[in-house]
Amino acid sequence: MSGQTCFVVMGYGVKRLPGTFIKLNLDDIYFKFIKPVIEECGLESLYAEQAYRGDEVPTTISISKNFIESLFLADIVIADISTLNQNAIYELGLRHAMKPKATIILCEEETITRYPFFDISMLPQLRYHRKKILSDLQYRSEIYTKLKLIIQSCQTTDKTYTDSPVFDLNLYKIKPLVYRGKKLQNEGVSLRKLILKAKEYQENLEFSTAEQYYEKVLNISFDLDIFSQYILCRYKKDLSIENLANVLKYVHETIDVSTTTHEDLLGITAAIHKSIFNQTSNPIHLEKALRYYKNGSNFEGGNLYCARNYCALLLKRYKVTDDIESIMEYYYTAVHFAKTCLSEAINIHREETDFDDVWYNENLKDLNFIALGIKDSFTKFRPVTQRQKETVTAGRAELQTDYFRMKEIIKGK
Repeated sequence: MSGQTCFVVMGYGVKRLPGTFIKLNLDDIYFKFIKPVIEECGLESLYAEQAYRGDEVPTTISISKNFIESLFLADIVIADISTLNQNAIYELGLRHAMKPKATIILCEEETITRYPFFDISMLPQLRYHRKKILSDLQYRSEIYTKLKLIIQSCQTTDKTYTDSPVFDLNLYKIKPLVYRGKKLQNEGVSLRKLILKAKEYQENLEFSTAEQYYEKVLNISFDLDIFSQYILCRYKKDLSIENLANVLKYVHETIDVSTTTHEDLLGITAAIHKSIFNQTSNPIHLEKALRYYKNGSNFEGGNLYCARNYCALLLKRYKVTDDIESIMEYYYTAVHFAKTCLSEAINIHREETDFDDVWYNENLKDLNFIALGIKDSFTKFRPVTQRQKETVTAGRAELQTDYFRMKEIIKGK
């Protein structure tokens, strides 16, 4: 049936499945699976440019207003609750309270197994396996067909059909004050376009411009992944002590870094302290950087960033003390920790894109160098972006300087 509309409720970007270190690329699930099915079924967007998901909707206002309006006006709503995103769960409840039917629930198998929902367990829902749906063509085709049939069922049901637990109880009848028969016209730029623009400038080392785009995103909708990249750009644009101190102050005023489990934010906070240490030689900032990198490595997200930098930073001990016993302790701690990371790397759940592969492989090479003194593979480096090239090259040169200096001190004992 043509002319019907659809809205998708889910997070965006790469998020962890709750209670695990498993990452799910929600953008891949949406763009490679959900959106193609929607388009094949002939469903339209409430907005221009086939903007079905919230981050695609052009806006200059809080995203919550768009969501509430979209949840009410859309003929069909698809809600993917795989990451138990608070907003997605809330919006699913709103939809059930607003409309009697055509609410489709998607969830990754691991999540529904760990967190079975009593309240919605009897409602129609489609479960999928995060890896198979992207890598197994036959499996994806099967799930694709199932979602397509569910959508087509929603398109053809009459007014007596109900899949909302609220309307199933006949608690009330909704009489809408207004129903717009034409597409909603929103001004501004979508979150997705802002984020992609920010990443483009960031990877080209244009940090001031990237910061501005990330700030626009945060003004519309707060997301910890976006916040961490905003902080990275805000400190990278100006490495003066004054700016670094101001950024740290802002981080601590906004987030409780002592309790966060967000690896990127912990690693970026550590990097700021490291930058201050490099300029001031103040051991307090070295110790804080070590602590944040170590904490970040406990919540490994797949690229070994915090683990690599924790080990590399241990090798700077010679810069704050002449105590040979302390230098040896830090050196062997770095070697041992690097070996531990290498042995556990095979079990890491990570994104396997060219961009992520570079970070992972180069950090793996550095850990091999720290653990075993191997640097033969350093020359085989093919960065995807300018930022990767600069970050890896500069970090590797610094690592080798510190590593050989520590070895020289220990050897001359």
